[in-house]
Amino acid sequence: MMKEKQNIATICTWLLAIVFIYTAVSKLYDWEGTRRSLYNQVFPIWSADILLYALPIVELLIAALLLINSTVRLGLKLSIILMTLFTGYIALIIAGVFDRVPCSCGGVVSSLSWWEHLVFNIVLMGIGVAGLIRIRDMRYETQSLPR
Repeated sequence: MMKEKQNIATICTWLLAIVFIYTAVSKLYDWEGTRRSLYNQVFPIWSADILLYALPIVELLIAALLLINSTVRLGLKLSIILMTLFTGYIALIIAGVFDRVPCSCGGVVSSLSWWEHLVFNIVLMGIGVAGLIRIRDMRYETQSLPR
């Protein structure tokens, strides 16, 4: 049972790390497209400049945390927080809270509708939560083992 939980946790962390590495690299690769996309969002222009630099750095940092055994829990928690923020933003767009609908994200995700993007993000949040639960369960099992 412990090995199965470890395998699930490993798969969850690797999937999230791959997604964060992909999104960061795609932002860096298409820097000008990312900049245009951020300037077309509904938040203030000054925040677009901050996000242009911060997002790839944060995404790569989270990916690194997910891939280092001693920081996996922190990486999972931060990935859940970031995905919750992204998902909340998409939900607000779908709900019509903003006066216009901005263009979508870059990379492969740009081919998704807003609803598909919402579902994709919810699945990624679920993967993060599942990984965190498995790691917590493994910790409790090792604490309760006879010595």
